[in-house]
Amino acid sequence: MKTIDQQLEDALARTRQLEADAQAGSVLLTESSKQCEDLRQQVTALGKEKETLTLANEEITSQRNQLSSDLATAKQSLQSAGQAAEELAKAKEQLTALTSEVEKLKAEAKTAERIAAERYGAASPQPLPVTSRGDSKAGELVTRFKAITDPKEQTAFWRSLTPEQRTLILNSK
Repeated sequence: MKTIDQQLEDALARTRQLEADAQAGSVLLTESSKQCEDLRQQVTALGKEKETLTLANEEITSQRNQLSSDLATAKQSLQSAGQAAEELAKAKEQLTALTSEVEKLKAEAKTAERIAAERYGAASPQPLPVTSRGDSKAGELVTRFKAITDPKEQTAFWRSLTPEQRTLILNSK
């Protein structure tokens, strides 16, 4: 067994150890308190940052939605423009076709004017003999046909005529 002095020394050593532990615990508590305060400040800062990020996210989402809407509008406008371009191309084709038809009709009108001028004497110094239908050949054929009294001879004469001549005779009546 230990003597009282030894026990006293052990108790003093133990007391010193406990005091050192208490002092170390105090230092640890102070340091932990500082770290706890730093963490609280960081949590507060992170909370504020989270709020800021939430607001920024809402704003970005709003902008994204607006841009999506603008994109849909632009796509629709682009489709409308494409349809308008197709309609314009069709209209140009129709215009080209109508222009060529007008040119053709103008050429035919000039030809008809020339034919009328030739037929009715505007282009020749001597007027042409004209029947009631405006054709001198028809008058001659009708006169020859009416001059034949025998039906057999009329049939032979009729068969000797071209289809155009027959038409002239039929139209002159």
